[in-house]
Amino acid sequence: MSPETTAAAPLNADSPPDAAFPPDAASSTRNIWILFSYLAVWAYLLYGLGNATPYLRLDLHLTDFQAGLHASALAFGTLTAGISADLVARRLGSSWLLDLAVADLTIAIAMVVLAPSLPVSLAGAFLMGLGGSYLSIHINVRMGSGGASKARRMLSQINAVSMVTAASAPVVLGLAASVLHAWRVALIVPVAAFVVLTIIRPRGSDTRNQVRTPHATLPGAYWFAWLLLVLGVSIEFSFVFWGSTMVARQTGLAGADASILASLFVAGMFVGRAAIGRGLGAGRPARSIIAAGLVVVLAGSGIVWVSTLPVLSAIGLFLGGLGTSGIWPVGLSVALQIAPRAQLQAAARASLASGFAVLLAPSALGLAADYVGVAGAWTIIPGLAVAALAVLAVTPRSD
Repeated sequence: MSPETTAAAPLNADSPPDAAFPPDAASSTRNIWILFSYLAVWAYLLYGLGNATPYLRLDLHLTDFQAGLHASALAFGTLTAGISADLVARRLGSSWLLDLAVADLTIAIAMVVLAPSLPVSLAGAFLMGLGGSYLSIHINVRMGSGGASKARRMLSQINAVSMVTAASAPVVLGLAASVLHAWRVALIVPVAAFVVLTIIRPRGSDTRNQVRTPHATLPGAYWFAWLLLVLGVSIEFSFVFWGSTMVARQTGLAGADASILASLFVAGMFVGRAAIGRGLGAGRPARSIIAAGLVVVLAGSGIVWVSTLPVLSAIGLFLGGLGTSGIWPVGLSVALQIAPRAQLQAAARASLASGFAVLLAPSALGLAADYVGVAGAWTIIPGLAVAALAVLAVTPRSD
């Protein structure tokens, strides 16, 4: 899946880009950093909700099952956004999508923070997934509107920045709970950030009379990239949800220590995305970068599977993150370049791929663990990597 492949028929000189997103929409440095900041705030909020769930469980007197429904509600919000984002943009105009997302997220935060009961907090989690995905879809299209190489770098950079704020969320939440005895303060911070960003955001290219997003059929080659994104996100969240459990079972570490060790997966992802964002592999085809990453995933997951030593498990987790790091940003840049006439639709369906993966993959691994144990279920991860390599092998080439 090289840049040349993505530049085949859909990227001819006479193929205009999605009319809703002019090429200079994200050209200025100020615009770029504001878009980066929006997505970074959403990443903080996403990880913040996950770490706030135990507090919600205590405050609302929920069972573990009921508390876990918040993750499912958020995933359903993501799925809904993946189906509806391009429809909303066609109806209202794409320039409204960002403001709609910010308003949605603000309401969602209020519902979660002030929730008197489970239905209200679940509705807030659903709206959070919906608004956050609208935000991501809009910004991903803006960042991916340049050439394939530029899109790869921009999407990797913005995901690397987002990982820093995401990693800070549990720390801020823990401090708010232990020092201020008010965990909700940590979730109010994003509201202030959204307000500031909306005030300072340049409006020069944000024309409300912009042309509605045209409807276009996604090319068949797009669905290879889509399936690759499903597999890549499945790998990522299987590591995120089950990495610490696997290490604890294999090495005998206490749960808290295993969780700290599992943060090396996130560290590996940050290093990989930062490197790609700085131009590593700029002269290489996207197919080669993704394939190399999947091989590293196989090595990392294999080490975690067989290791009984914490130091080896740490290496495996870091390698797992490093290998996984490029699949989403590079794969997304490929998906967007394949469909230049319908980039918002392409980004929306990519969000759908992410939602499916987050909803299904960790649950499938957990279900398998009930029957064959965590170590046996862990083999699903290298299986996903092999499946992704198979998708790469059958993806059409332009040459």
